[in-house]
Amino acid sequence: MNLLSSEFRIERLVVGELQTNCYIVSSQKKEAVIIDPGAWPEIILGYATKEKLHIRYIFNTHGHYDHTGANCIKLLFENHPLLCIHEKDAMYLSDVSLNLAESFGRDFVFIPPDIFLKDSQIIESGDGLDFEVMHTPGHTPGSICLKFKNYLFSGDLLFSGGVGRTDLPGGDEDALMKSLKKISRMKKDTIVFPGHGPDTNIGYEIETNPYIAFNGDDK
Repeated sequence: MNLLSSEFRIERLVVGELQTNCYIVSSQKKEAVIIDPGAWPEIILGYATKEKLHIRYIFNTHGHYDHTGANCIKLLFENHPLLCIHEKDAMYLSDVSLNLAESFGRDFVFIPPDIFLKDSQIIESGDGLDFEVMHTPGHTPGSICLKFKNYLFSGDLLFSGGVGRTDLPGGDEDALMKSLKKISRMKKDTIVFPGHGPDTNIGYEIETNPYIAFNGDDK
């Protein structure tokens, strides 16, 4: 997938055995961020190098290894972009039982985060690349979504026709439902880029997703 406008570009790279969506958002002046580098750092680096991007931040929407497994890419850039994760998921980066790498028999390299994200925080990445952090726990305690213009990078909170699991360490079904309600209040034409699978939009999920049993305008 590639979404190109006159101001920015969103590239989706599907990486790793769990087919994680890694997103690279860049401006016309080549400022850029990486969202969820789950695996295959050489492929992510290859794209960034080919496009001559200046990576400013690396965002983890949560701490599971399939979204953080290539955080080591931070060390491959000369400027060492800042690694960002919500403070409640920071422990996942150093615990292979929490991040599930141990369960899948995968090696995991701990890269310490530079920034602990908080709800409603705005991260300014330069040249109009401003991201609003939305704390959306449930899949993990520190799961976040990132709002960029009319787009929502939802991590493993919301998928097309589904939602994230809550039966993993730190999962909380009640918290997940509250998080779904939170994002359902967004504009219905908000395009959702999930952590796995195809993109969708808020209005379509309100109408069709069996896990969202409330109206998006409900308070």
